[in-house]
Amino acid sequence: MSNKAASVFFDQKFSETYDERNRNLSPIFKNLHFLLGLVLADLPVNAHILCVGVGTGEEIIALSAAHPNWQFTGIEPSAPMAGICKEKIQEIGLADRCTILNGYLSDVDQGANYDAVLCLLVTHFITDHNERQLMFNDMYARLKEGGYLINADISDNMSSPQFQSILEKWKVMHKHSGASEQALENMEKALATYVSVVSKDKMESFLRGAGFALPVQFFQSLLIRAWYSKKE
Repeated sequence: MSNKAASVFFDQKFSETYDERNRNLSPIFKNLHFLLGLVLADLPVNAHILCVGVGTGEEIIALSAAHPNWQFTGIEPSAPMAGICKEKIQEIGLADRCTILNGYLSDVDQGANYDAVLCLLVTHFITDHNERQLMFNDMYARLKEGGYLINADISDNMSSPQFQSILEKWKVMHKHSGASEQALENMEKALATYVSVVSKDKMESFLRGAGFALPVQFFQSLLIRAWYSKKE
């Protein structure tokens, strides 16, 4: 799947039900948001955060509550998802601190303008590895010196002896969130077809290829892994 194809996947119907379908998985994302807040605790009091593939804006909502002077720019390729994000931001009174754009990373002004870039559960939709590397390169280029990239992806070595075991627990997680029996049966095929699930080592090679010297994995929840990388 390409970057542009992923935006088509998140259509109006999918976007309107996205938060509700993920409600049963909220403990995972609350933990991730809590930990990334700790990772970013040394950012300036007036930090500017770029959220790539911001979706419905949950990471902005979580971080804005703890850091009342941070500013946020969210970029989202799916027009319906961007619209829902804007509505939520408006409803909770964050519009003066947030800019939500419908588009791609290439539409964000070039230059090292951001204290942190967040990219949560986005790049595994980019199955072309050259395109994926370019996206990491572009995120690196938009970071100030000393800024952080926080990246979370579905990541594992699908050929490892442990993969089938963790896949079964992944299915249990999706059953808990309301997935159909057919979806559960097709889960492994879907992971091999619609996303690019790469190993921990490959993920870290993407980050090093972009210029980050020391990617650090700080979170794992079944197949979801997250790294922080600092631009030195």
